[in-house]
Amino acid sequence: MSMPSSQVSHPQAVRQKLMTPRDRFFWWYSGSLLLTGPFGFIVGPLMARRGTRKVERLHSLAAWEARQRDHGFSWWQWWVMTLLTLLGTAWVLGLLSGLPMMLLVLYAQLTQ
Repeated sequence: MSMPSSQVSHPQAVRQKLMTPRDRFFWWYSGSLLLTGPFGFIVGPLMARRGTRKVERLHSLAAWEARQRDHGFSWWQWWVMTLLTLLGTAWVLGLLSGLPMMLLVLYAQLTQ
């Protein structure tokens, strides 16, 4: 038994309002700095770029429209990224300052 033509679903182009590339970068950068510490300096930009490429591949027209809407970071995004970058930098410096002592203790333990 076939369905009546009024009940047949037709795929329609659904208009999507995607995130702008800078918003995507902000959320990936902020989240990765908070969750992975200093590794967020590397993980965040890489994942944002990967997400942007995926969106451009899957939704090319909507991605183009999102790029046209993109006017840069807002003032609060700049403040949040600045504070997170400073905290991440302090975390990296803390790790690097403890590295010589950790290596000395490790050497002492391994040579006994």
